[in-house]
Amino acid sequence: MQSLTNISLKTIVIKQVKWKAKLYISALSSLVIVQIIFGILTFGSGSGSSGSGQGSLNVQFSNYSLDMILIISAIWAFIVALLFTTKAHRIDDLSVISSRTSSAIANIFVIIIYSFFAVIIMISTYYLQALGIALAEKNSLVIDNLFISPSILILCFSSICLFGAMGLLLGTIFKGPAVIKIFVSMFILLGLILIFMSPGSINLLPIIMLSNLMISVLYLFVAVLCFSLTIRIADKSEVSRK
Repeated sequence: MQSLTNISLKTIVIKQVKWKAKLYISALSSLVIVQIIFGILTFGSGSGSSGSGQGSLNVQFSNYSLDMILIISAIWAFIVALLFTTKAHRIDDLSVISSRTSSAIANIFVIIIYSFFAVIIMISTYYLQALGIALAEKNSLVIDNLFISPSILILCFSSICLFGAMGLLLGTIFKGPAVIKIFVSMFILLGLILIFMSPGSINLLPIIMLSNLMISVLYLFVAVLCFSLTIRIADKSEVSRK
């Protein structure tokens, strides 16, 4: 029999990732349900529209984008990641050989995997909505462009990853040492005070004007930073093993 001391961290993390990805598969199901409900509620409305007409000819332009679907997916990723750090999920970790560090690393990989599947669900929702509109439209319908560029897909993945990383970091912080809790609470409080007192000092225009690929790289960099801090804080926390 192999002793616990001979089991490497890599082996533990791999087992935890497989176990957690299967255990929390309902999180993906919840995203599918939310996307379906959102698709039904916004069916035919689009994210923007305009029209013009002359005589008996009327032309209506409707713009459908991934913006709202991405926002929903990002919020979902943040909530799911935050739930991963709750007491109920930490108790589930006792079902396998685990420590705070291995659990944090496994959570990170699960969030990355779920982010990939979330992008697939987003694309499916987008095309199913477009198909439903095409089938339901009684008037003449001309579709301009249904192709989603790879840079948009990478941006969606990096955005969902970023919100998942922030959820994990926030949840891990408030389950970590008291010193970290106080420091982060003061940092957030000072940040909110700065925003309310001088909102004009925050200029996001330079970031918005960047290309999709550059924004994706920036988001992934921040996500990696959040993941690294999550592991660091978890490593400093109390280790629990079965």
